Amino acid sequence: MLLGITAVVSLAGAGALYGLLYVRSLDYGRRCEQGLVSGGGRLLETGASWLPPDAWCRFEDQSLSTTPFWALLLFYALLTAVVWSAAALVRALRPRPDPGLDWQPGHGAPHW
Repeated sequence: MLLGITAVVSLAGAGALYGLLYVRSLDYGRRCEQGLVSGGGRLLETGASWLPPDAWCRFEDQSLSTTPFWALLLFYALLTAVVWSAAALVRALRPRPDPGLDWQPGHGAPHW
């Protein structure tokens, strides 16, 4: 039960953070191209990624991004928690039989 709650809560947290980062990056490239974002020098390139949602503008002097480093760490930590808790939940619901030492030939209990 606790694993299921952990999986759902971490998935909800990762989804909420993904949505927030996605909304922040929607029109960032367009704003850079229109000159609404000042970066120092001439605009060289704009781009975006979907995992995690991020948009960036590269200028001659610096690069600017919509996603701060702490948000990336939090996003990947939540994503890791989702994967770990889902894997633990699957393992708890469908445990593998423990073969013990009898599984390996020659290591079982002696048969007299």
